[in-house]
Amino acid sequence: MSAYADQGPRVAHPSVERLSRPVQRRTRWYWMAATDALVATVAAIVWLPPDLVPGPALAVAFAVAWVVLLGLARTYDPGPVPRRADLLRICLSSIHLVALGALLSGITGLLVPADQLVRAAGTACVASAGLRLASSLRRPPRTRVVLVGHRRQVRRLVEELHESNEVEVVALCLAGPKGCAGLDLPAASGFASVSDLAREHRADCVVALPCRHLDAASLRRLGWLLERDRVDLLIGPGLLDVDSGRAALRRTGGLSLLHVRHADLTGPRRALKTLWERAACVVALVVLAPLLLALLALVRLDSPGPALFRQQRVGRDGRIFSILKLRTMHVDAEARLADLQEHNESDGAMFKMRHDPRITRAGRWLRRLSLDELPQLVNVVRGDMALVGPRPPLPGEVTTYDEDALRRLAVRPGITGLWQVSGRSDLPWSMTVRLDSRYVDNWSLRLDAWILARTVRAVLSHDGAY
Repeated sequence: MSAYADQGPRVAHPSVERLSRPVQRRTRWYWMAATDALVATVAAIVWLPPDLVPGPALAVAFAVAWVVLLGLARTYDPGPVPRRADLLRICLSSIHLVALGALLSGITGLLVPADQLVRAAGTACVASAGLRLASSLRRPPRTRVVLVGHRRQVRRLVEELHESNEVEVVALCLAGPKGCAGLDLPAASGFASVSDLAREHRADCVVALPCRHLDAASLRRLGWLLERDRVDLLIGPGLLDVDSGRAALRRTGGLSLLHVRHADLTGPRRALKTLWERAACVVALVVLAPLLLALLALVRLDSPGPALFRQQRVGRDGRIFSILKLRTMHVDAEARLADLQEHNESDGAMFKMRHDPRITRAGRWLRRLSLDELPQLVNVVRGDMALVGPRPPLPGEVTTYDEDALRRLAVRPGITGLWQVSGRSDLPWSMTVRLDSRYVDNWSLRLDAWILARTVRAVLSHDGAY
């Protein structure tokens, strides 16, 4: 991967699907089972009455039942399973354990007290879930991947994965004799050598990109070859920036089809987002009122002109609204814009200049700390903006948008968003569009919470704030 050294800011995003390390999970499932059995045994010894069954038989039976239920719930599966699903399955297994214990105690006449049974199952549940969370905090080794497919598709995926800290492409297997020029990676021609390539480079999994050379029958045979070496086979469907929560495998006839759920642009969850954001901004305006007044006075004292800056921006579905910000530039900034166009450091529709001479002394400080955005809380309360969303564009920028960039207007613009927490002005225009489109397509309340948490770090680090 030497051809892909750091080339600028990296984009952080929680909902990009990761190629988890299946080998690590496969080779260590028995350690997880042993640990679960140990914590269940301790829970049984602490909470269950020792005089019902002679010796440690009751604790052993409780531990065996706990491990069996976790196994039936697929928490030991070798494939990549989301951590959230694991925790949910552990909780459901504890409920099943209580039900099973109550049933068996009634049948055998042991009469285990219900409260003690619930305490033991709850202790085992919390301990098993806590151990999994603790192990997930350790940074796993990078997944070693062999890519298989047509050279154009493979090149595109290599360029996509080079930003990832979790995946390392170790080799390529291409359709046809031509290689991928410019990629400093071992490559082989023909799919018959995939298993040898994976074994030689100690690959954890093979990612196959279907093409006319790699049909359904070939994929099935490829899976048989990799099965002998216990190397996982993953199929790349060609989707870009689709969160795993929006995709599900469906069986139709004899085909396995991937169903992609549409983005949540309306509905009760959107209503909940609007409700809580407006309420939060009302509270924030009340709490931050003294700070806002002090900042307004600072702007007025620093340079002549109004303290608040109003500008026309484009909101949801192309609606024009007036955005509020603390003024960070001199009052003649708009008139001087044409003279500075040749110094534009952005490669897209936005104008960005790291050392813009129109910025005032107080304005540079306000931008660095992102305090100039505080009056936009009023825009959120009015309903023009959201707390989290894409960057609000200027009308002149929208006239240059292509179809991909127009997707940003499907939701209300936000004070913060993926663009703001991923590098802001340091990012190229193409990445700005992609981040905002990714947010629109994969929006969820969990993603909003993640962005808000990242906003604090982005403000403190001052990345791209100019």
